[in-house]
Amino acid sequence: MSEGLEVAFLGVGLLVWQGVMAPALAIPEVAWPLPYVLFWLSLPFRWGAEVTLLVSVAFGVLLDLISPPWGLHTFCGLWVWALRRRWLHLLRPFPTQAEEASFSLSELSSTEFFVYAFPLTLVYLLGYFPLAMWELSNRTLLVIALSSLYSFLWEWSIFELILRRRHARR
Repeated sequence: MSEGLEVAFLGVGLLVWQGVMAPALAIPEVAWPLPYVLFWLSLPFRWGAEVTLLVSVAFGVLLDLISPPWGLHTFCGLWVWALRRRWLHLLRPFPTQAEEASFSLSELSSTEFFVYAFPLTLVYLLGYFPLAMWELSNRTLLVIALSSLYSFLWEWSIFELILRRRHARR
């Protein structure tokens, strides 16, 4: 399967999951599962910035249509899209551009995935919930913390079951 089809399949799967499963799995007023942040984290670095920006915006707009408030998913997702490369450089410095271009999310170990994805999921939700609820209070911070953990558990499950390629190590 080509890389473009894999990204499209992941995007459609996450949109369907958000539209169908997320409402059923939400714990109202406590935590919402939002694993679609994984889409912005998994876009290939080898694609040009213009292409990934266009794909990011298209995914965010579709998500905004499925799950309002409109514009908020796109806005917060673009922050994750913009920060992911810099965050990855802090975690895994790439000496050459070729090594960065060849990087794939599937190469990460479980621990590396946690260190890469959880903070960026938290960044997404730190923007999303205060703007969606129109308040920043202790209750909102608690919802952000619990939703980040809940969303990340779903992201990690998707990563382990679908995205991660296990390499035999000797």
